[in-house]
Amino acid sequence: MRKSTFLLVLGLISPVLFENCKIAEKDKDIVVQVDPEFQLGMFEELSQVRDFNLTFQTIEDQSCINNSIGFTSSRNGRNISLHINEIVEAENCLDGQAPIAGDASYDFLPIGVYNLELVLKNTITSTGILTVSNEKYELDIEEGFGFQTMQASLMRVPASTVWGYVAYSDNQYSSDADNFLSELNDQTEHLELSKGEYGYFKIGDNKKLSLNQAPDYNNFKTFYRTSNGQVAELETLLEGFRSQYPDGQMEFKIYTWQGEIL
Repeated sequence: MRKSTFLLVLGLISPVLFENCKIAEKDKDIVVQVDPEFQLGMFEELSQVRDFNLTFQTIEDQSCINNSIGFTSSRNGRNISLHINEIVEAENCLDGQAPIAGDASYDFLPIGVYNLELVLKNTITSTGILTVSNEKYELDIEEGFGFQTMQASLMRVPASTVWGYVAYSDNQYSSDADNFLSELNDQTEHLELSKGEYGYFKIGDNKKLSLNQAPDYNNFKTFYRTSNGQVAELETLLEGFRSQYPDGQMEFKIYTWQGEIL
């Protein structure tokens, strides 16, 4: 399980008055701010057995970007919990201004409805529901108690999906990029994906794929397809094109539904 970070004020803690699970205004900054402090999201790790993760990051920038969050997480049947406990200070602070993010893994979740319990330092509790289907994860939490949702749903990458890009440094290679896509299409099949966030990419209204991390090239073209053949065939296709452009004029990348990067 990986660790992350969380905004708490380090120092002496004064008595706190509670009313309907909220901290009194005069003391709220001493323990934790009641207004949303974290954005909560979701992520599915692609492999032969897919693990579900709750992701979280501070809304406000932090000054020590290598601090981490002490947290615990658990799953008992249809009940999922996340307890964020403390800031863990790094031995050598790396100065900067940025939110700090992390995630808690709950392994593979069968299809169904799960109860969520989100707790900040054993003082503030938010509840919610996670619905898991073949197509997507849907998150519905009680906001206003330290968390707000980054996304209400996460689409799941269907089995046999491959996606990626061909990138090039200059427009003179545009036709070469089209040749690669044409040969890729010959080895794969057309795929229609619904609009939404897939964790690794997004599908927009125009049904085109947008990478969450674009390649470091001025020009690139993306794709997504269904591959019913062997991954080795796609690797052979890549090797053939990569050998023609050894000096980095072009870059070819394919990702698979099982988490492979070709």
